[in-house]
Order: sequence, then C-alpha cells, then structure tokens
Amino acid sequence: MTLAKFLTPALVALALAAAQPALAHGNTKPQHGGVVLMAGETVFELVNKAGAVALYVTDDDEPVAAAAMTGRISITAGGKTQVVALKPADGNRFDAPGATIPAKSQVAVQVIDTATKTSLGTTFTLN
Repeated sequence: MTLAKFLTPALVALALAAAQPALAHGNTKPQHGGVVLMAGETVFELVNKAGAVALYVTDDDEPVAAAAMTGRISITAGGKTQVVALKPADGNRFDAPGATIPAKSQVAVQVIDTATKTSLGTTFTLN
C-alpha cells in the first residue's frame, strides 16, 4: 500500500471527526413546561402554573434526588419579597406550597444537599 492510499482515508476520517459538533452538558429545553436556566453544570426548570410552583433540578446531566435536599425560593415583585421553603417531591422535583409568582418577578432558588451541604442555585427574571 502506498503512503498516499493510506493517508487519504486517514485524513478524511480525521476531517469528519473534527467536523462533529461539540455537545454541551445539560438540556436547556423545558421538560415540564417551565422556564429553564443553567448555572454551571446545573439545570433549573421553574414551573409556575395556576397556584402551583415547582422546581426541577438536574446536576451534571443527572436528576438530583430531591428527597436528599432542602431548599427555598425567594420571589421578589413590586418591592416585596416572599420566601417559601421548597418541599422535596417525586424524583428531582421540589414544590413550593403557597407560593405564587406574579408577572415581572425576580425568583431566586436554592437547594442544599443535606449530606454534603453543597448548595446549588440561580436567579430567574420573569417578565
């Protein structure tokens, strides 16, 4: 086999491999009809539906175990802030009982792993 016959397929394979898109961690497409933000490797989805507020958290492409965490949500609107404890629910969902998110709000969310004390959070600005 000549060098040219060997190099041509190798160069084509190398060019095809280099042309592949880089895949980012975290799916930023809403999975539950909410608003999604990514902070580092953590994806937060805030869902505000008819008197029910839920937060879904995925860290490094893996759903967090809500049962192993605590958290809170702070809703600021019209100069007033409402802080509500997040209650662990099924899977990676946290519920904020009694919380309502009015239009034009700023919503800070924080969850804390009860074993490691690791804190994850972000702030949503809703129009």
